[in-house]
Amino acid sequence: MKRILGIMLLALCANASAAVDYTWTSLAFPDETTTSGLPEAIPCIYKKASNGQPMLKCTWLEMTRNVLIFDAQRRQDVRYINQVSGQCLRGKCRISNAMVGEWKQDVLFNLSIWYRIGTSTDGKPVAYRVDTSRQVSYADAGSILYQFYLDIGVPDNQLAATFDKRYEGGYAAWQAQKGNAQTGAQPPSTSAQSEWPEVKTAWCNPRMDDDCYINSKKVPIAKLGKYLPSVSESNVDQLGGYCETILCFDKDDQAMGYLLQ
Repeated sequence: MKRILGIMLLALCANASAAVDYTWTSLAFPDETTTSGLPEAIPCIYKKASNGQPMLKCTWLEMTRNVLIFDAQRRQDVRYINQVSGQCLRGKCRISNAMVGEWKQDVLFNLSIWYRIGTSTDGKPVAYRVDTSRQVSYADAGSILYQFYLDIGVPDNQLAATFDKRYEGGYAAWQAQKGNAQTGAQPPSTSAQSEWPEVKTAWCNPRMDDDCYINSKKVPIAKLGKYLPSVSESNVDQLGGYCETILCFDKDDQAMGYLLQ
């Protein structure tokens, strides 16, 4: 059944002309002709579709590519795109007439082939590989994806930036949610996390551009990353916080990050 679901995903892929091959990179990407080498789970993130509707993005890399997979009926290789798109309605996520997962909200989605949309143990959206039966937390899905990036050879100085696009709140949020325990996934040496000072007060003037203050000291927006991690508004909402101007705060009104412009 799991194999059939994977093939259904492939059969419903969009026109392959929009994708490219990954020949431009030296990273050890899985070939995606099967589930072999793919991460067991992928954290999904919320984005806005081109029409402004909310969208779940459940992919292990932003760019699409072409994949050649042998079709036994045609007895030849068939070219597919490694991502599919559809919509979740009334709890069911579908591509055409095929169901490829379940999610509690009505949203559009973009999904890597060989995956189904599901829920983490803490109630967040996670895409599980079709041959996976166990359920993981959102942070654990992040750890699985991060380890995958290490395994395929993403350079240390690009790890955090690559991961930021695949996890709600980015690398900083994952670090905070998973705690200090690391299992084979060390943070990149360029991380500024240990250099962030204690932030007692943070404020940005909603009526003026580039008028922000950290601990009563004026700080240019471009320098906020030296004091606070970047976060996504949807993740802040999930954690019970709120955002004002470009700064976000937890439920106790303590600054927790800033929104990337």
